[in-house]
Amino acid sequence: MDEVKNALREGRPVAMFPDGDRVALVVEVGGALSVYRYGGAGRFPSLAAEFPALDWFERALWERGLVVEGHRDLKPLRRHDLPYAFLRFPELHEVPVGPVHAGIIEPGHFRFSVLGERIVHLEIRLGYQHRGLLSLLPGAGPERALLLAERAGSEPVAHALAFAEAWEGALGRAAPPRAQALRRAALELERAFGHLGHLAGLFTDIGYAYGATQVGRIRALLQGERDRPRGPGYGRNFLRVGGVWREGRVDLEALARYREELARLLPRLLRQPPVLDRMRYVGVVRRVEAEALGFVGPTARASGVGRDLRQDDPLYPGFTPVVRQGGDVLARAQVYAEDAVAALDHARGFLSRLPEGPLAWDPAPGEGEAMARVEAGRGEVFWFVRIEEGRVAAAEGVDPSFKNWRALELAVRGEGLPDFPLCNKSFDLSYAGNDL
Repeated sequence: MDEVKNALREGRPVAMFPDGDRVALVVEVGGALSVYRYGGAGRFPSLAAEFPALDWFERALWERGLVVEGHRDLKPLRRHDLPYAFLRFPELHEVPVGPVHAGIIEPGHFRFSVLGERIVHLEIRLGYQHRGLLSLLPGAGPERALLLAERAGSEPVAHALAFAEAWEGALGRAAPPRAQALRRAALELERAFGHLGHLAGLFTDIGYAYGATQVGRIRALLQGERDRPRGPGYGRNFLRVGGVWREGRVDLEALARYREELARLLPRLLRQPPVLDRMRYVGVVRRVEAEALGFVGPTARASGVGRDLRQDDPLYPGFTPVVRQGGDVLARAQVYAEDAVAALDHARGFLSRLPEGPLAWDPAPGEGEAMARVEAGRGEVFWFVRIEEGRVAAAEGVDPSFKNWRALELAVRGEGLPDFPLCNKSFDLSYAGNDL
């Protein structure tokens, strides 16, 4: 266990899943992944007390039937047929919210412990979107498996890309260069579309109708370009194992116009006094908390953690991530705004310099296993795939929302109860991504 602890002290956990009668812990140190296997006979020692980023991973393994020795507070994350005890504060008032909400959003339960209207503690109860997706993957061929992976969260291109690259890695063969560029272009369009949705939602929550309308207008126009390479479907049915299914035309001049308009509009919107008054110093997540709990994506970068997987991708030479130090709602909005503009730059770059060559190759039956990661709009998407006779023998996925939900619990502490919707929207996490 000393080797595992030393790796966790130097790096951060990426994934944790059953491997036979042991557990496999994937740790990133200096941009490289290492896998550590420990435990046995369906049991393993808890490390969450020393490394809090492992807490939800260990709880997820416990609800899958493994024995976690020494964990102080085992509660289910996805299953509702297991007992769940909320943390109680007799001297405080409890305000339950959800799982059914007053809007077209995913279901989740939020239990607030408040003193007056001041939030002292928030406990999040998810699992209402649990579909057993990971249990559906074994035995699936490449096409069915990818269809399932696309539905793992609310960022289908990112999940499909990570899953396809893991499968391709297991076969020891990369997608053709032209397909790789098209895949990254689709990923960047998905990123820009998602970030603009976050910003429009934030402006709506603070009653800034002009900002919400202007951002929503450009987002709606971008949706048309986003669908051109693959047809309507919110990013699904474009990628395949071995490449992409088709190549559509994207209007590069239109992307350039949207990019220029956003570059002028977003900084101006975020400097308006009502926006600053409502977003600044609200919902702060400190850098030490982001590092200790393993937050990823804009959630981490808005708190000063300058980590983005595109830094290690040779298709993004000289990439520099967007980082802010404030850790508040405003910092997260600024990361979304700058990253959305940069995403359109990257998409145009990939589409304007497409290499010649085929779009795909057909995956032949084979055996092997591999891991792959992709920087999605919300952060790191991870997939592990083991292939036997051309079908999935085992697969494990981690959505960035799984790692970031606890950031919301931290962000609202000390804030007023009416600040919760704003803090929640500033992360805009996926319930389905958590509930695989």
